[in-house]
Amino acid sequence: MELDSIVLNRKEKKLLKKIIFLSNRADHGLASTDLIKQQSEYDKYYFYQLRDFGLIGTHHLPEPNEKTHWRPENGTYVTDKGRHYKDWHWEHLRIFIYKSVMTPIVITLLTNLVLYLLEKHLK
Repeated sequence: MELDSIVLNRKEKKLLKKIIFLSNRADHGLASTDLIKQQSEYDKYYFYQLRDFGLIGTHHLPEPNEKTHWRPENGTYVTDKGRHYKDWHWEHLRIFIYKSVMTPIVITLLTNLVLYLLEKHLK
């Protein structure tokens, strides 16, 4: 999923921030999923939402006698998208503010200036 279509709510942002913090403290950037589940910010829905957005990923740590049976994720890491989500979000917010606030102000000022000059010239 592209970052253009991802909008996180407040709880998802808090959870992503906590996962980034935990993965930075963990070996190889792989935080224990059990540790993440113990955090107050953890919510199963938002965790899987972040994973579906591609902001975090899950990893199965190998076991000595690996069998081909299902077992839950036991490691979580932050993807490049997740690490740079704030930067991307701020850039889009800045562009939005420029387009929706600054452009009308500049157009209004130019229009008033032209009208003022026309009025002054016609007198």
